Amino acid sequence: MELKNYVTWQEIIQQPSIWKEELEIVKKNLECIGAFINNVGGDRVRVIFTGAGSSEFVGNTLCSYVNSKVDIEVLSVPTTDIVSMPEQYLDPNITTILVSCARSGNSPESVATVNLADKLVKNIYHIFITCNPEGKLAQISKGAENKYLLLMPEKTNDKGFAMTGSFSSMVVAGVLILLRKDFANLSDKVAYVANVVEKNIDKILADVNIITDLDIERIVYLGDGALKGLAEEVSLKVLELTGGKVASFYNTFLGFRHGPKSIVNDKTAIVCMMSNNPHTRIYELDLLKEFKSEGGKKKIIVLDTVYDDEVKANCDYYFTFNDSQLGTIEEVFAGLTYLVFGQLLSLIKSIKLGINPDNPCPTGEVNRVVKGVIIHEYNK
Repeated sequence: MELKNYVTWQEIIQQPSIWKEELEIVKKNLECIGAFINNVGGDRVRVIFTGAGSSEFVGNTLCSYVNSKVDIEVLSVPTTDIVSMPEQYLDPNITTILVSCARSGNSPESVATVNLADKLVKNIYHIFITCNPEGKLAQISKGAENKYLLLMPEKTNDKGFAMTGSFSSMVVAGVLILLRKDFANLSDKVAYVANVVEKNIDKILADVNIITDLDIERIVYLGDGALKGLAEEVSLKVLELTGGKVASFYNTFLGFRHGPKSIVNDKTAIVCMMSNNPHTRIYELDLLKEFKSEGGKKKIIVLDTVYDDEVKANCDYYFTFNDSQLGTIEEVFAGLTYLVFGQLLSLIKSIKLGINPDNPCPTGEVNRVVKGVIIHEYNK
């Protein structure tokens, strides 16, 4: 079957146009969402990004960057943790803005987390970033003064099994609404990244085909800062789209030495997503040199925004966008180029394994919207 006939392919390659559409949506909401956030009272305010699976990784991706730009506490806590142990994450006495990220808005844990927050936190506000206007989160926001609904573009409500455009659009939205005072500057960067991906999609696909033809059974993604969150996401895409036939892992460059490196064998591909931060790149290059000195048959693959001779000399495959302007953009946005690479790698590997990436688990053990969760009453 041709690529164009896979829903997941279409949903991956349409992301740049979605990001541009999203910029207009956020821009139209800026005044209202700004007023909503400014109305939040309390001596101490905490923002918690929450979701499950890829929706959790939205917060994991953007939190470190956003925290460096604002003077309030920003956390990422999965709904699955909040539902099972709410008292450890929801402080009744701390004013909280709960940012729920959800493709469908229908997962049991998402709805339960909102209900628990309403029950336990004295001063609670909700922002729902979701892709489904008919979902439960969208519905419970209606007429509620402490709830704000930010709907993503219609096409982000992925029809395929795996989250692709839904994930990337929620990352962009999460950053823009919390850093709304810098919207003009940040939106220009998002638009630039979108143009880079559009211009390079054929190159990315060609690079991905090189890697997916290798004899590999394990894939490791490494990234720092926001790129760690993106590494977590593309690692999950490998598992999802190959139906678990390819094992995948993620870590930071420095963290990988502390035990996780044990996963490496001769059929492992290590995909290193290079930072744009000069200080961080020093440590990343150190690990590349270590890999090089070790030898072996593992494949070291580097993704980069700029061209770097020393990096190229210390890996097996060097895929760079060779774009000096892209190299000045924060990883939370510039890393979306790596995200598309990782999404396409998982898609193509799935197809080459004879799997349908639109429905990689036809027997139903894993579902597009999670099933089988029983929510129990919290009585403390």
